[in-house]
Amino acid sequence: MKLGAKIFGALSGVLILYLLLGLLLPGRWEAEADMVLHAPPSALFPYLNRMDRWVLWNPGPESGSEFVGPVEGVGAGLQWDDRQYGEGRLLILVSEADARVEYEVQVEGGSLTIHGVISLSPEGDGTRLQWTERGDFGWNPLMGYAARGISASQGEAMRWKLETLSRLTLPYTSG
Repeated sequence: MKLGAKIFGALSGVLILYLLLGLLLPGRWEAEADMVLHAPPSALFPYLNRMDRWVLWNPGPESGSEFVGPVEGVGAGLQWDDRQYGEGRLLILVSEADARVEYEVQVEGGSLTIHGVISLSPEGDGTRLQWTERGDFGWNPLMGYAARGISASQGEAMRWKLETLSRLTLPYTSG
């Protein structure tokens, strides 16, 4: 057997092993961010409950995006078909005034699904926002590897977005 065939066979074996191990890794992940913002829940909630304000602090794909459903609350959403981000949809599932918003993101027909919850609770002069996202890449053997590191990177991205929201609502004035 020639050396090239042996090398190709060995590389093929490594690739197959890599894919098999990827199938065994869970495609699920969870990320969290927690921050106190210096504004009351009533000033922050519209940024969570309305898609036209949501995109100011949590930007999505810039091309092919359109708002769907009602302006705010349950059913309000954003859908897109973007070359970089693919086809997707963000939809508010639960809306409790000044207290909580739950949403779901589906990309490429559900090949990636994210469920998020943002809770608001008064704390001192401000509001504590607790944000949790749970995602599932499904049975893609390559995404099992990605899921292992996404919790930390997504958590950092969520904290950055909360800082952006904080800048949008400061200085808060009631009048």
